[in-house]
Amino acid sequence: GGYLFGRMNMDQTDAAVLMGRKPGWFLHAAMIVMRYVFDIGARVKGKRDRRMTMGQSMVASLRTSMLDRNMPLWLNTKFTGLSKTDGRVTGVTVERNGKAEALTAKRAVILAAGGFEANQEMRAKYLPNPTQANWSASPTPNTGDAIQAGMAIGAATEFMDKAWWTPVVEMPDGATADPVITSRAGPGCVIVNKKGKRFANEAMPYLEFGEAHYADNNAGNQSIPAWMIFDAGYRKQYPVGPVYPSVIMPDSKLPAEWEGKLYWKANDLGALADLIGVDKEGLRGTIARMADYAKTGKDLEFNKGGDIYDRYYGDANNKPNPCLRALDQAPFYAMKLVPGDIGTKGGLKADENARVLTESGEPIQGLYAIGNCSGALMGPGYPGPGSTLGPAMVMGYVAAGHIAGANAP
Repeated sequence: GGYLFGRMNMDQTDAAVLMGRKPGWFLHAAMIVMRYVFDIGARVKGKRDRRMTMGQSMVASLRTSMLDRNMPLWLNTKFTGLSKTDGRVTGVTVERNGKAEALTAKRAVILAAGGFEANQEMRAKYLPNPTQANWSASPTPNTGDAIQAGMAIGAATEFMDKAWWTPVVEMPDGATADPVITSRAGPGCVIVNKKGKRFANEAMPYLEFGEAHYADNNAGNQSIPAWMIFDAGYRKQYPVGPVYPSVIMPDSKLPAEWEGKLYWKANDLGALADLIGVDKEGLRGTIARMADYAKTGKDLEFNKGGDIYDRYYGDANNKPNPCLRALDQAPFYAMKLVPGDIGTKGGLKADENARVLTESGEPIQGLYAIGNCSGALMGPGYPGPGSTLGPAMVMGYVAAGHIAGANAP
């Protein structure tokens, strides 16, 4: 789920109401805060919000089911390889608390180990370049071990050049990234390449924005990094990455080391362009066109705010287009965007029963794969939130059913 003030869980509807400043948004935010503050039982234990939302609520339910059934959960256990006997996968090897162990599967092995977003070597080999492991906003350090183990015994792969893309800002620590998912839809911002030119509808779905980001860079327009430009009016009302609106987090409250590393600031566009190395005239022209589009409500270049997806996170109070407003209030700000991800899409090729296949299309006996260590069930597309967790759950159920049916006593 998302977080309000970094600790209060929000669902997607909450985010849309707050980001779009829809009617009743302030009361809505106050209710989230009050629910959190007055959950005394949780506050006694710490800062973590007890209310689970979105994907984390599903995982919490699964964990509860494990507890109800006394199912063991092994932590500090690293997968190290697959075991085969007479051509069939019969178990796995692991390193548990520093000690090597071999586990035998009575019927089959189901791999559900995530993708390879934290593996720089695999990223460089398979994903579009440039790419860096620290650009991933995935919370889990998935290193592709299960994918590599499957490939080592002849498994085919698919979609290895794809990821669940999202633009991110690199945090000053150089090790982490913060996704920029909803704030791109807000009025009063624009995203440009080194020439100061736009290359996509800023409010478009984040996976598609990532593809457009690479396409523009590959066309020689030096859009990695790209720059999200916004003015003081935008800064006052909307968050970008870890930077909350100035009404609750003025510049004076931001960590001093963030300026010049996470964000750049100047009193006019020319000075800002000099700070970030973007063409001045190109940027001024882009900002001038955005002002014209804001008046008519029609973005003649990329149609920002032209469909319901864009407007979902736009500001309902901004007319005539909830996603367009002139950038005319100094000071002006810039944040560096790179094509990050929330996981990779590529993995072991599996059939409709989740059985892992060889290059010739034959099932590898005893081996199944689901989730991000298998090729994405959604293929290159992204129908919507849950496109990883939903298929992982469904195919886990399908795999278990197939194993039980195929190997029933």
